[in-house]
Amino acid sequence: MDSTIFHLFGVDEIFERFARRRMTGCFHIYTANESANVFFKDGFIVAASQGPTDGEQVLKQVLEWNTVHYLWQPNAAPTQGSLKPLKIVVPEFLAHWQASARCEKVAAVAGGAPPTPPSTPVIMIPAKGQSTGPLVQVTSTRPRAADLDSSLTATKPFALTAEVRATQEEALLTKHKLALASVDNPGTRMKISRVSSLVGRNQACDLTISHTSISRQHCLLQLTDRGLHVKDLDTTNGTRVNGIPLKEGYVSVGDKLTIGHLHFILEKA
Repeated sequence: MDSTIFHLFGVDEIFERFARRRMTGCFHIYTANESANVFFKDGFIVAASQGPTDGEQVLKQVLEWNTVHYLWQPNAAPTQGSLKPLKIVVPEFLAHWQASARCEKVAAVAGGAPPTPPSTPVIMIPAKGQSTGPLVQVTSTRPRAADLDSSLTATKPFALTAEVRATQEEALLTKHKLALASVDNPGTRMKISRVSSLVGRNQACDLTISHTSISRQHCLLQLTDRGLHVKDLDTTNGTRVNGIPLKEGYVSVGDKLTIGHLHFILEKA
């Protein structure tokens, strides 16, 4: 089984990545006491199970879990007829989940009942031979506990709303405007277009580099107010800055960043 461990992002962030990259396979999510399987096809969630429970209720449960671990099995599919079929559009599902969380937070502060968030239909794909299933509504759910830290922590997910996260990312990207220019292939540049960019050989990474010296998940690039922070993910061929092995630290404009056996210069985009 070709699998990849994902331990850098929250469940909602990985859902977004799989949807954006139109991934197909099974996403195993587990904690010390619980586990669930979420099946993707071309970026849509088509099934989900947690023990005897299946359907969209499983998704709402796993979004609340803390201290989770992940395992990705590409191209895996649920056994036909074993699980309730779904076709969930991930961005709409997460937007509704976040709106529900905000409603509950406002109600908790005010001491009253939570207002009803706007309904977002989730389309059900009928099983083979059945007529079209009904539209179902995603109900309110409590958000995952925030895990924020004032210090730079590359492995902690940010439990922020989509609007706040987008505003922060836009501000940092506008401030720095960075790109990695290839030394080995002059004229080739990779623009850093996300605040947290996972670099590696796996297709789910933000910056995918198909080279044998690059690990499936090789390093994490994270923009901060100070600049670009790079964290090597305990790889075989390592990450270096100006020839010096780097576990994690900041890289300045003009520095030579070596990922595996490939060399890049950090430049202004």
